[in-house]
Amino acid sequence: MPDIGLNILQNTPRPGALTLEFDNPPMNQFTTDLWHALAAALRNARRHDSVRVVILRGAGERAFSAGLSMDMLDTLHCDEDAARIYNLGYEVREAIYGLGKPIIAAVKGNCVGGGFEIALCCDLIYAMEGAKFMLPELNIGLVPGCGGAIHLAQKIPANKAFEMLLFSEKITAEEAESLGVVNGVFPKETFDASLNAVVDKILSRPPLAVRALKELMQHAYLSGGEAAALAAERRMSVDLMATKDFKEAVSAFREKRTPVFTGE
Repeated sequence: MPDIGLNILQNTPRPGALTLEFDNPPMNQFTTDLWHALAAALRNARRHDSVRVVILRGAGERAFSAGLSMDMLDTLHCDEDAARIYNLGYEVREAIYGLGKPIIAAVKGNCVGGGFEIALCCDLIYAMEGAKFMLPELNIGLVPGCGGAIHLAQKIPANKAFEMLLFSEKITAEEAESLGVVNGVFPKETFDASLNAVVDKILSRPPLAVRALKELMQHAYLSGGEAAALAAERRMSVDLMATKDFKEAVSAFREKRTPVFTGE
């Protein structure tokens, strides 16, 4: 769907992988149409068991996304306009959280503003050497409005997050990895192959357990309630022990072979 800036790409060699690509040159900036399409694509992926992992990326190598365009921000003339934009961002965040499957941000180039905020919502972030990360909203008299300040402070020390936000600091992919924001940094020449290796590794894991792990981790870092997290952990543990995948894994261990998971 290039007309709205979102390409939906099925990974033929990896049928369980779905790539959603921001395609709005020159910096893959977000528009209302793109955000609507992204939320819809994520909800659709949630409904299809054939999709086991989703990858978000930007077209080309200049940017994952530079966030909302200044032209778009210039159209905000009243509270209703501002609320509409905020609610769209909230809708995208909720679609990511509700996906129920791992979601990867594959970052090349600049990952700025709303682009960085969307990446922070993902379960895993992998970056290409030379990528840059920044939340510059204070430069225009705003705070991050897509959960960015909250999520950044959950991932790195609060004082460092405050400093980055206060002074709109840009950090490299390597700095982001050292802070624990990014899972891995790959060279340009091997980025796609390295990312595909991560996707293959995810696809080799038992699907039901992966989905349960994602829900459990969300209890841990979103709800903040230990009692709710422990209740979810108990439910998942009991449910997973009744699955065919669990029994297959036990049999495979005893028989010294690689398990074959079916998601049942």
